Formats: sequence, structure tokens, C-alpha cells
Amino acid sequence: SRWYQRRVRAHEQDFCSVNPKFVAVIAEQIGGGAFMVLKTDRIGGIDAGSCKISKHNGAVYDIRWSPYNDNLIASACDDGLVRLWNITDERGVEPNHSPVQTIQGHQKRVGGLAWHPSADNILASSSYDNTIRLWNAETAQEVSSLSAFTNQITDMCFFADGSQMAATCKDKKLRVFDTHTGEVAIEGPGHENMKVSRVCTLKDGKIFSAGFSDMSSRCVRLYDPRNMSSKLMELDVDSATGSLFPYYDPDLNLIYLAGKGDANIRFFELSGDNIHYLNQYMSADAQRGVGMMPKRGLDTSINEIARVYKLNVAKKLVSVVPLKVSRQSKTFAEDLYPDTADYNAALTAEDFIGGKNALPKTVKFLDLLGASATSKGFSAAAASGEGAAVEQTNGVDNSAELAALRKEIENLKVAVSDKEAALTAKDSTISELKEENSSLKGQLKATEEEIAELQKNGIDGSAVSE
Repeated sequence: SRWYQRRVRAHEQDFCSVNPKFVAVIAEQIGGGAFMVLKTDRIGGIDAGSCKISKHNGAVYDIRWSPYNDNLIASACDDGLVRLWNITDERGVEPNHSPVQTIQGHQKRVGGLAWHPSADNILASSSYDNTIRLWNAETAQEVSSLSAFTNQITDMCFFADGSQMAATCKDKKLRVFDTHTGEVAIEGPGHENMKVSRVCTLKDGKIFSAGFSDMSSRCVRLYDPRNMSSKLMELDVDSATGSLFPYYDPDLNLIYLAGKGDANIRFFELSGDNIHYLNQYMSADAQRGVGMMPKRGLDTSINEIARVYKLNVAKKLVSVVPLKVSRQSKTFAEDLYPDTADYNAALTAEDFIGGKNALPKTVKFLDLLGASATSKGFSAAAASGEGAAVEQTNGVDNSAELAALRKEIENLKVAVSDKEAALTAKDSTISELKEENSSLKGQLKATEEEIAELQKNGIDGSAVSE
């Protein structure tokens, strides 16, 4: 799939966000920032103006689709605001598309965004005011603030249950915060170079980081948050100068590592305290950024374990790169698709605000496919400013559709129950027939033995009479 992608002001983010419905790419616009949204099944050149969202008062630095609502995307802007946009399945990007919510609180530009992994509508934003703030996206209210930084924040990542967050900074420190209180749980030395470093938290609680060593070579590291005084392992990558972007697959315990300006994407496997290089995807076109498709958007019929949307600035297009495992068998590969994160959140925003933590719900992979087919609404409960006036314009009222689906589910449950009752009755009848058949066999055997005994006695009697 390819489409137009304009050049953007330099900032160390992915520039691209993807879900099974839409691809979003940050674009440049005179007089303000913008990003473009296109359906993932759209192929070929497009009119950039027809899919551009441009109601920003400065450059757009980051965009992130909600993990629990494929129609909701957040944007971070140079004007210090975070905006939430609802993209409907039917209308897509509309003329003069306005946000459904506007979040304000940062004193300087907002450079990064991250959604909570298990709580719905909890959003984190990092700013050049050297703070990370957590928000209830529905009400635009601040939940907590992480403010121990002394320089520009370069990356952040929630731990799996959302109770803590790891963050890297240009002050060369790696910190772990309590997301409820905002206090530093532990900190230690990070990458020695002030260039951008990125961070991923792993399912076993460890921290993976990608950055630059004191000799300016690119490297990846593994940390144990219980002891941040030293790293568990370091692996040199190369001596290139572009920032590294790691993407973690918790299901297969793999890291995909893409570099800004690189033409390749490397694959690593994590095992215990070790990082093992596996292979790499090679191409001739340098990438400015990449987006990773969530697991529920993959094609299991071709054993696709990841799909990369690669931004090619020179050719002004987005290249779709499916990463597949070659196998002769065409059956579903259970080892490649273990239970994965559900499309339904484990917690509500209120649960998290009340102090609860939870790992993401998991579901069988085949049960997850197609989970985002129905649009989810977004209610900006206490929207203010530019978002308040347009809540109804861009919201999705799907109550009738949901009611019909619930009714259909109830009907199906009744039908299944009837079938199960009929099968139970048939099983009982079969069991009775088996018992009757066994009894008849026993009677037949006894009769045959009696006949044999009579015949034997008859032969013996005739012999005596002679």
C-alpha cells in the first residue's frame, strides 16, 4: 500500500500509527501541524487534502491510536495541547474535522504519547516542560504527574499492569515511576550519550533500552528494575547515527529494531537475561519512521507474525512489509499465535484512578480476529474549549446496533442451549440402546451355550442305548 507522505519537522518519534482499520502519518503544513488518516485497505496515490486533519496550532509530534478503540486517535502538538479525534468508519476524515476532546495542562510542547496497556481511556503525555502527565481522556482531567526529570524526556513506556512507567531522558538517567503517585520508584544510569534513547518494558518485568554508548555507537541493553545500578546485558548494533526504535512483541518475546535513516529492520529474541540477534529485513529504501500493526490485524493464513508500515520519505509513500514465517503446512500455527491481548480493557479509567492495576485481558488468537469490526463511541464527559462544541458531530451513536447485536447473541445462546439439550437426550437414548444391546448379547450367548449342552447330551444318550 502506498500513499503521499510529506516531510515533517525533526522530532524523534515514530511519525506513524496503525490499527486494523486505519493508517495515520504525521504531515507538514504551513501555519500549523497536521496528520493524515487513510483506511488500511486503500492502495495507490491519494489526494492528501482529502484525508488530512489540520486543526493544530503548531507542529504535530506524535500520534497514537487507542488500543481499545480503533476509531479514536490522540495527537501531541507544539502548542502544548493533546487532542483526541474520532474517525468514523463511514465518513473517515471530514472537512473541518474537529477534535472530540482537548487536553491542556502542559506548559510547553508535547512530544510523546502512550496509552495505558490495560485501562481504557488513560493516556500519558510527555512534554518539554520536563513532565509526564497521566490523563483521563474522557474528562480531560489530570490523574497524576511525573516530574523528577532535569532535561528533555525522550521516551516512556508503561509496565504490563500499568502500575509503573519507565522513562528515558537526556540527563542520561533511566527512571521507573509509580503511575498513581508520580513518585520515582527507582532510578539508575541510562545510556551515556545524550542522543535519544528509547525504552520498552517486558512481560517478565525487565526493561529493554535502545540508544548510544559513550563511544557513540548504537547499542541495546537489558535492565532489572530491582537493581538499576548496572545493566544485565549490552549488545552493540552498529556505528550509524540514526535513533533506534524498538517494538516489543510480548507473545513471542521478540524485539523488532528499526533505525531512523536505516533501510533494514532487525529481529531479536529475548531469553532470560540475554538478547539474541535472529535476522533482519533488508531493503534499498531508507525509513524515516515505522508503524506496527497490532496482532489482531495480522493474516494468519500466511503465518504473518508482524506487519510493518515503513515511511519512505524519498519516494513519498508508505510501504507495507509483512514479516512471515515460512511453513509448508496451511493449518493454523498455534505456536506462532498464542493467547494475546484482548480488544476489551481489563480496567475502566475510574478503576485505575481508584488505585487498581491489572494485566491486560488475554484471549485466544482466533477469537480476537475481527474484534474491531464494530465502531466504539467516545464520550467526552467534561470536554471544554474546541472539543465541546463538536462532541455530537464526530461521536458514534451505536446503541441501536449494539442492542441488535446483544439480541442476536441471546438468540444464538438459546439455539445453542436447545441443541445441547437435544444432544443430551440423544446421548441418553444411545446409552439405553447400548445397554439393551449388551443384555441381548448376554442372553444370546447363554442360549447358544444351552443349545450346545443339549446337543452334547443327546449324542451321548444314543451311544448308550446301542
